[in-house]
Amino acid sequence: MRHSDGNGRSTFPRFKNILRVVVATAVVLYFALPVAFLHWDLDRLIFSAQSNAPTHEDQRFDVAVSPETTVVVRRYGGAGQACAFFFPGQHGGIGTYEGTLFPLIREAGADVYAISYPGQDGTKGRARRDLLPGQVASAIAQVSRATRCDMGRSVFVGRSLGATVALVEASTFRPKGVLVDGLGADLSSVVRAWISRHPALVGWQMLPVRALSGRPDYDATLLFGQIPAVPVAVFQGTADTVTPYALARDATLGHSNVAFTTVAGGTHQDTYMLAGNAYVESLRSLLAGNTSRSR
Repeated sequence: MRHSDGNGRSTFPRFKNILRVVVATAVVLYFALPVAFLHWDLDRLIFSAQSNAPTHEDQRFDVAVSPETTVVVRRYGGAGQACAFFFPGQHGGIGTYEGTLFPLIREAGADVYAISYPGQDGTKGRARRDLLPGQVASAIAQVSRATRCDMGRSVFVGRSLGATVALVEASTFRPKGVLVDGLGADLSSVVRAWISRHPALVGWQMLPVRALSGRPDYDATLLFGQIPAVPVAVFQGTADTVTPYALARDATLGHSNVAFTTVAGGTHQDTYMLAGNAYVESLRSLLAGNTSRSR
């Protein structure tokens, strides 16, 4: 019996040591995985194209931006009105926007030039945030030269990720105006919002997301500051959990060229639809060069 008790006493400390190692390993992995993901593979989260719905454009421009990568621009309308370059979110979905958003833009008096990033809606290649601004700029420049879409008669329209892309491109092209909804205050805040929507990942909030995700962070406040002469209209839903309302609103403060419109109950998916007539009138005012600030 004494021999058996001795084995029991020696086994228990070994078990505790093993348990400590297992727990320590789990904790390290819990934090090491997001660190690696944020630092080396964030583009996979940002550009998660999911839609291949059929499209029914009036004209299509395939712009090769590298031997294996294209940006596609689809025109909707008769190429006789003003031009609205549309920048979609991370999932693309041009075929869906044909029935929801593009009629609003057309009602405001513009033909739609819808941009698909590499990997979206059947477009060749894979998008990277460090390369995307230059690739999209190349497509806009080529389409502008091939059409009547000079910047004096063009506006930029963006949703979600596309809202940020529209602001980035506006600093290069200086369009007549910019209209966005579902605007992220910056990349790191959008990543933190994504973490907060997954309860099992709550511990990741302690990570230095901005430092890990690296540059560019696409801070909306800085982007507004780069286009002080370009009128910008921002529509943001109060129920948006992807690009939180309060952060987006704060990013617009202090910029005299930015008009912010609150859409009560609007989510990340339906803010532009709930805005309806207000969205159309805002775009119409940008096209006419008649803007005013409202909050």
